[in-house]
Amino acid sequence: MNFAKPVAISFVNPFSYYELQQRDDLVDGIDYFFSDGALLCKLHNLFLPKITRASFDYSSIAGSFLQYVSESKLNLAVIGATESENSKAVEVLRQQYPNINICYHRNGYIKDASAVYNELEAHDIDVVLVGMGTPYQEAFCANGKKALARPMLFITCGGFLTQTSIKADYYHPMIKKLGLRWLQRVVMHKHVRDRVIRQYPKFVVCYLYNMITKR
Repeated sequence: MNFAKPVAISFVNPFSYYELQQRDDLVDGIDYFFSDGALLCKLHNLFLPKITRASFDYSSIAGSFLQYVSESKLNLAVIGATESENSKAVEVLRQQYPNINICYHRNGYIKDASAVYNELEAHDIDVVLVGMGTPYQEAFCANGKKALARPMLFITCGGFLTQTSIKADYYHPMIKKLGLRWLQRVVMHKHVRDRVIRQYPKFVVCYLYNMITKR
């Protein structure tokens, strides 16, 4: 990595799309967005230049990204999930990548973000992996960019830490092959079922309406 100031990357799915659209400060505060999910990619590709899915999980970029962090000997901070989930996820990551340098980690329930930013600078962090859910993770990254002078990469990971604490490679191989990651999450997690039932149909209708009326 070679940049002179903090940089933030996040991932957008049908749930977070309109959450973020209502927050100009977060949209402006994130440097790069990637499309997390086949549904959003397919709808986007109906109207705009084609994009492909990129998600922070082991079916997409997580493995290669963490391998790069490990091989490059970068100082990594892991922030998010509950305390027990965070500790378990860090344990799993250290098993998977023996040379990875996780020199700071904590849960995602933060009351004093300024204290955490000070800790990141004190530990000479290069990469901050943030799994708090939208919009909290984006706000933490955007505000961190303003608070920190040290160049560092903030990258969100959604539910990756919770998933990793459950199982090292959360998604079943057949699920990944068939592109049904959403179905596994629906089966395993009630909050995901509620989100899919309530939010996803609304997202499809609103997205199509907005894109058609703007053309």
